[in-house]
Amino acid sequence: MSAMVHFSLEDMDVEVPLGAAFLDVVEASGADVTFGCRNGTCGTCRVRIDAGAENLSPMKREERDFLGSIEAAPDERLGCQLCIQGDVRISYLG
Repeated sequence: MSAMVHFSLEDMDVEVPLGAAFLDVVEASGADVTFGCRNGTCGTCRVRIDAGAENLSPMKREERDFLGSIEAAPDERLGCQLCIQGDVRISYLG
């Protein structure tokens, strides 16, 4: 089974296996998303979920706490913390 990740700013679709880490999807596709610490503490990989938020891995407490500390919008997530579980549209905020 697979899912489609649409990178809104690049108008690029990438088919990925269910459960794929967003970090791996970005690296394999060449999408323009920058990752810093890769463990959810720097915010470099902050993305906006344009559609399909329900198709992403649930937010863990550490990610929720970090996003709360920077007053991120409700539709923002940290790319390094995401696993793809269905179709999603994502914009990079970096």
